[in-house]
Amino acid sequence: MRSPLLLAFIASSTFAQLSPNGATASFKGSLPPKPTSDLSTEQQSAIEKPLAEVTAQFAAVKNHPRAADADIFIKAVRYALEFHEWYDKKPEDGVKKAHALLDEAAKRIASLKENKTPWMDGSGQKVLGFYSKIDDSPQPYGVEVPEGLEFGKDTKPVPMWIWLHGRGDTSTDLPFVYSRLMAKKPGQFQPKGTIVIHPFGRYCNGWKSAGETDVFESRDDAIARFNVDHNRIALAGFSMGGAGAWHLGAHYPDQWAAVHTGAGFADVKNYTKLTPETYPNWYEQTLWGVYDVPDYARNFFNVPLICYSGEVDPQRATGEYMYGVLAKEGIKPPYLIGAQMPHKYHPDSLKEIQAWIEKAVEKGRDNFPDEIHIQVKTPFYGRVKWMNLHGLEHDWTDARIDAKVTSGSSIEIKSSNVSRIVFYPPPQARKGNGSITVNIDGATLKLRVGPEQAGWENFLSPGKKEQGALCRLIKKNGQWTDYGNDQPFMHEGPEGGKPGAHPGPMDASFMKRFLVVLPDGKSSSDAVDAWVNAESSHFLKRWRGLMRGDARVAKASEIKDVYEAGKTQSLILWGTPESNSCIKQLAASLPVKWSGGKVGIGSQSFDAKTHVPLLTYPALKSMGYEVVINSGLTFREAHDRTNSLQNPKLPDWAILDITQAPSAESAGKVVAADFFDGHWQVIPRVKSPAAKE
Repeated sequence: MRSPLLLAFIASSTFAQLSPNGATASFKGSLPPKPTSDLSTEQQSAIEKPLAEVTAQFAAVKNHPRAADADIFIKAVRYALEFHEWYDKKPEDGVKKAHALLDEAAKRIASLKENKTPWMDGSGQKVLGFYSKIDDSPQPYGVEVPEGLEFGKDTKPVPMWIWLHGRGDTSTDLPFVYSRLMAKKPGQFQPKGTIVIHPFGRYCNGWKSAGETDVFESRDDAIARFNVDHNRIALAGFSMGGAGAWHLGAHYPDQWAAVHTGAGFADVKNYTKLTPETYPNWYEQTLWGVYDVPDYARNFFNVPLICYSGEVDPQRATGEYMYGVLAKEGIKPPYLIGAQMPHKYHPDSLKEIQAWIEKAVEKGRDNFPDEIHIQVKTPFYGRVKWMNLHGLEHDWTDARIDAKVTSGSSIEIKSSNVSRIVFYPPPQARKGNGSITVNIDGATLKLRVGPEQAGWENFLSPGKKEQGALCRLIKKNGQWTDYGNDQPFMHEGPEGGKPGAHPGPMDASFMKRFLVVLPDGKSSSDAVDAWVNAESSHFLKRWRGLMRGDARVAKASEIKDVYEAGKTQSLILWGTPESNSCIKQLAASLPVKWSGGKVGIGSQSFDAKTHVPLLTYPALKSMGYEVVINSGLTFREAHDRTNSLQNPKLPDWAILDITQAPSAESAGKVVAADFFDGHWQVIPRVKSPAAKE
C-alpha cells in the first residue's frame, strides 16, 4: 500500500498521458474508426440477406419483455454494416462474427416465441439486453455468474459488482456483443458469490452523457433479473473505466457500497496538460464543472473508496493528483501502487483490492448515515442519500453542504453557495413528535416532519411519492426559511429557479428521454434551412455512431400539442418559428426572438438569414423535461480523440454565424453564448467573464 510520503513523486511528473497531438494512443482518426479489413460487396450481401430474414422473424417477438436479448444481435450487425465496423485481420473473420450473432438472434427469437429464455439459466458468461429509456434502442451488457450461485426470484438477494471497461475504439456493438457471447475467460476480478456485470456504456464516451445513463439502466435490468441486493453493489473500472469510476463514484456517491478507481483520468485541465495560453473560451472552462472530479471531491466522504496505479504507468499522475485533492479535504483512501507495473494491475494488488471491496460490499450501504457531505457545481448531481442540494446562489461555482444528525430530532447543516435544500428526515431524526429542529448556518428553524417515504433508500428516486414527506428550505435575502413540505419548487420564478432535474446546459437533455422534432415547413432563409437540414442529419448520424442508438424522430406536423408531448420527454426542436410549428407554438415563451429579419436574445440581435440560435429552456413547464433548439451533442468529432474532451462545449444558449461552415469542432462560428441566470433569465453582461487562471 502506498505511503502518503510519495505524494510529491508525480506532482511535477513528465509522464506523457496523451500523444503530442492530444489523442489517446488508441485513437484511429474517428469514432467509430474506419475498417481495418472492409468487406467486399459480395460479403456484405451475404450478411444483408440473413439480417433481413432474422429482422423479419423478430417482428413476432418484438413486444416480449425480453425482446432486447435478441435485438442486441440484430442491431450489432446492422450498425456494423452501416458504419463498416470490420476490425479483424481478415474480412472473413468479420463475416464469421456477423453470422454467429445472427444465428444467436434466431435461436433466441425461437425461444421467445415459446416464452423461454434458456440463456438466463445457470452460471457462466452471458450477454443480455435492455431497451434504453433515452431512445428505445437495444443496449447490451455482459454478465458473469459464478459457479453454483443461486439467483432470481425466491432466492437470497446477491451482491453485484459493476465493471466499467477501458477505452476500445474498435469495441463497437458487434465486437462487444461477440466477445461477451463467446467469452471463455472471466474478468480480472472474481468476487466470491457475486454477480459481475459489464455495461456497454454506449461504446466510447468516458461513461458520460448517455454512457452514464447506460450504467444505471444496465444495473437496474440486472437487479430485476438476478434479485440483486440494492445495498451491496460495488463500482469499479480501469483506464477509461477507472475514469468512469472516478466520475460516477464522485457524482453518485450514494449509489455504491464501494468504489474502486483504477488508472483513469479525473479532469480536463490536468489530464490534457493545458496551460493558460491553451485554455478554451470561458464558458467551456466553466463547463468543466459538469464532470471534473476534483469539483466533487468531498462526496467521497459518503462512500468507501480504494485507488490503484501502476508504478510506471503514465496514468499514475492522475492518481497522485486526486490523492492530493482528497487529502486536502481530509479524505485519505487506500491507494495501491503496483510495483514496476505499466498500465495494468499487479497480481498482488488485484487480490488486495478484491478483498477490500468484498469486505465493504458485505457491510453494504448505509442509506441513512448521521453525516452527509455534498460538493457540486451543478444541482444536477446535488442529491446524496437523504439530502439534496437543490439550488445554487451562484451557478457553476463551488457549492457545499455538510449535514449532521446531532440529537434525536435535530439536524445541523452548514452550507456554502446554496439557495435551496430538500431533505428527507432520516429515521434517527424522527423523534420529535412530528417536528424537527434544523440549525442551519447559525439560524434555528422548527420544521414539520411529514410521513415516511417508501423506497427512499433505493437509488435515485424514491418509490410512490408521499405528499409532504420532504422538508424544503429556501434562502431569501441571506436568511434561511421553511418553504413548506407540501409544495415542490417550481421550474421558474424567484422561488424556484433552475431545478436539479435540468439546470442546463444543452447536453444534459441527451441523458434522458428525448424526441427529435424536424421542421414541417421552410423559413425565409435558404441558408438557415440548409444548415438545419445538415446539422440535424449530422446529429442523428453521430448519435448512431457514437451513442449507438436510433434517436426517435418526428415531424413537427405530427406534434399537435407541444406541451402534451413534452410531459414525458425533452423535445429537440430544429428550425425557426417559420419552419417548425412546434417552435412557433412556444415562440412567445422563449427568450430568443425572431422579428424584422433579426434573431435576438437579450440586447443582442443578428441577421436571421445567416444566424441560428441554439438553446435549452424549460418552455414546456413540465417536471424534468425541456426544449432544446437547434442543437445535438455539443462536443464533436475533434473531441473524440480523448474521452476527457467529450464534455459540453456550449452553455445554455449560443448564436452561430452559419456563413462559417460546420467543422469537426463547431457547428458554426459562435458570435454570442452564455448561461441563463438562476431563474432562466438572460444575463445582461457588459463583457464576457475573464478566463480562469
